[in-house]
Amino acid sequence: MPRFFIAIVISLLLGHMPARAEDNMVVDMSKLTCLELNRLGFQDFAGITMWMSGYYNAGVRNTTIDLDRFAQAAKIVKDHCTTTPRATVMSAAEKALGIKMPRGR
Repeated sequence: MPRFFIAIVISLLLGHMPARAEDNMVVDMSKLTCLELNRLGFQDFAGITMWMSGYYNAGVRNTTIDLDRFAQAAKIVKDHCTTTPRATVMSAAEKALGIKMPRGR
């Protein structure tokens, strides 16, 4: 299972950017809502959650990734977003995962 997930993550990273980014060329992650996240397909959702994981982990100076924990966290955030469509994805991640996201620099 972990090797399969790693292969998916690598293919996602080498694939295209999220659809919204293709339309606008820029995604303001501080404004992305749960409703918008829930409308994304798997590949776009995975790209967004991978970015969020990297953003958070860079803020706490963590350079490792546990792909099983990443997948669990992504599911927790997606489930939380289902019940709070107007929330931003970043605030939903904070609440659902009990973390504090770094703020803009």
